[in-house]
Amino acid sequence: MKVIHKILQRMYFIWMALWFVLGFMMILPFILIILQNPKWQRYYRPITWCWAKMFYILNFIPVRKVWHFKSQKKQRYIYCPNHFAFLDIPLLTLTVPHFYAFVGLHDLKKIPIFGYMYRKIHITVDRSNPRDRYATFQKSKEALKNGQNLIMFPEGGIWTKDFPELSPFKEGPFRIAIEMQMPIVPVTIPFNWRMMPIFDYNRLAWHRQEVIFHEPISTVGMTLKDVNALQQRTYQIINEQLKISNKIN
Repeated sequence: MKVIHKILQRMYFIWMALWFVLGFMMILPFILIILQNPKWQRYYRPITWCWAKMFYILNFIPVRKVWHFKSQKKQRYIYCPNHFAFLDIPLLTLTVPHFYAFVGLHDLKKIPIFGYMYRKIHITVDRSNPRDRYATFQKSKEALKNGQNLIMFPEGGIWTKDFPELSPFKEGPFRIAIEMQMPIVPVTIPFNWRMMPIFDYNRLAWHRQEVIFHEPISTVGMTLKDVNALQQRTYQIINEQLKISNKIN
């Protein structure tokens, strides 16, 4: 039985990887066209939404969105989700509304073709380089001014070794939110770690997916002295939901 399970697991992994790549190749010509004109970049979201939707349908993975507030189109938000799996990217692409930019690791821009697209639309950061971190802060603020939402993983990557335990949060998203007086939206993705916490078919297990968008935390009137309190409050909201969803004491 273990051998059969391993074979099926590998086959499903190959199937998922195949549709991840094929789906991306199908939308690539449209992405390359819209990248030629900054005014067309708002079409990036519906195009990539189609890719993510197709990916989840063809992999038989149901996705449930839970909103604890009504997202306002004219309001900018900084979405802060937990980050336990590489599949968080298509999952958030499918569920986060309106025009947004991911703030992610600079290594992503080195990937052929994908890297070109990523650095044109999204924002990269090299945390080992203070100058690059500062440039990322400025680009993030500029994106908010230009009408984009931000998706920032406050853990700074997939660092936890004990799923679903959160890694400590970085202060970047919270500093930007306070400086720009933009609301933080804590986002809990409770079951991503159950499916594939890292890109390894040996840890792959089918599981439904869910994304919970909590009430925005207003930063109006906050100063940089409040960064730590805002950081802790966001951590607490996400962590409590992880415990509830996964029934952890």
